[in-house]
Amino acid sequence: MKKLLIAVILAAAPGALQAEQWQVLGTRPMGMGGAFVAVAQGPAAQYWNPGGLVKSSDNVSGMDLHAAVNAEFTGGIIKNASQIGDLATQLTAIQDAQKTGGAITPQQAGDFVKTMSLLADMNKPGKGALVEADGGVNFKFSKVALSVNNFTAVGVNPFIDTQNLNLGNGGTSSTSISFSANTNGKATPTDSAYATAANSLTTAMDTLNPSNNLATLLCGTGGCGIGIATNADLANALANYAQQNSIPVSQITDAAAVITQYAGSAAPVVDGALSGGSYTNNTSKLTLDAASFTEIAAGYAWTADKWLSGLSIGGNLKAVNGRMATTTFQFMNNSNTGDAFKNVLKDSKSTWAPAVDVGALWDVNRKYPKLPLHPRLGLVVRNVNSPKFDMPDAPGDPGGKYKLDRQARIGLALNPAHFWTIAADMDLTKNKTEVSGYNSRQLALGTEINIINRRAFNIPLRAGIMKNLADSSSKLAYTAGTGLNLLYMHFDVSGVVSSQKTTLDNSSIPTKVGVSASFGLLF
Repeated sequence: MKKLLIAVILAAAPGALQAEQWQVLGTRPMGMGGAFVAVAQGPAAQYWNPGGLVKSSDNVSGMDLHAAVNAEFTGGIIKNASQIGDLATQLTAIQDAQKTGGAITPQQAGDFVKTMSLLADMNKPGKGALVEADGGVNFKFSKVALSVNNFTAVGVNPFIDTQNLNLGNGGTSSTSISFSANTNGKATPTDSAYATAANSLTTAMDTLNPSNNLATLLCGTGGCGIGIATNADLANALANYAQQNSIPVSQITDAAAVITQYAGSAAPVVDGALSGGSYTNNTSKLTLDAASFTEIAAGYAWTADKWLSGLSIGGNLKAVNGRMATTTFQFMNNSNTGDAFKNVLKDSKSTWAPAVDVGALWDVNRKYPKLPLHPRLGLVVRNVNSPKFDMPDAPGDPGGKYKLDRQARIGLALNPAHFWTIAADMDLTKNKTEVSGYNSRQLALGTEINIINRRAFNIPLRAGIMKNLADSSSKLAYTAGTGLNLLYMHFDVSGVVSSQKTTLDNSSIPTKVGVSASFGLLF
């Protein structure tokens, strides 16, 4: 028995495995922050820890019908997209100037560099959006359980083509940005304040790229109509344009500050844009990766007192249907966004595979009755055999296999009073998600207080916190839940919201939100 437990723990060693993110199945567990491995009671025990299916005086049987949905924005994608949207007007003005031979302002030049930096940032790993949903029905009769549950995750993965970004005609023909109407052209501005500001702008552009790539990208071979060939030429032209049109000197110095701030990350994009083609050939896209797993499971648990007093062991045998899909929306090529979302499952592939879960739950007081707080320890390993599912074919890419690797989670539960539960869970595996490069390893803490604590009538209050240990930038997410237990009927709701905020249209929104609801008949 000890060898078996050691083998299970070693199989769940952190860092060695990859899997889908652990789904917080059920309304009661969500309200408790996702800490339920060592609580594991009722029909939900089959998922959380089949070792909790053993028959006892306080372990109810019955039916639980549940559904939940969660949305999460990862890697600061919303803030990036919002910032790029805020600069859209300035970028359109630059594009129009390249097409019509007009001039641009110092602010527009600074915003152009800032946008190049933001575009590069959009390609960093872990940046995207994740939508997850689960639902199903669980039955428990004594120490036997049956369930049908679905877990669906859709990841939105952006890719920004930083090579084909030349605006208008690409800056390579006679029609491009033109400062030919400037009184002084590319000469040093006559006003000393504007001349000093032009020098600071030249220094900033040299920080971006001393090879004058910004001037070449914006002006092309036509030199913006006045033979601009260097950063200093472009800086003087911008300053003269500002002086001639009574644009404040501060706009020039502000543009210099913006270029200096974003030079490091923008430089590779500017270089790539210069060597690439027109924005009309841009292949920037959003890829939707979807994975939907339907589990038909049978679970059973038995006591193992002869090995360790208070220990129970359980397992699930499952038939899992995996439906995998992917679709791409090229938003620079007039693709229909609605079609991308509507057709995400059009070319999906569905296959079946067997899977096995195992779990152990130890009621420590059965072995050490004098310990306070009634401690319980739990361990569960899901999908021990790591089932594989067929991936759909893509153009030039024959479909491969999607491996649903095992997940492992441990838990601790305490009861300071018969009506009060405190629990903690932690993933032992670092689990991948449908957002490329974004991993999940959750730490969960939660509590539940039963106000009346009678089988015929009770109102539970739940609260919890969770944190993604695999993401160093993540902050705490808070959960809360309540319900009404009336005779054998249980109605429960819960929700989760992240303390981490992002910016969308000048409004602050949480990066993660979710809701869950359930109805149960428990006895």
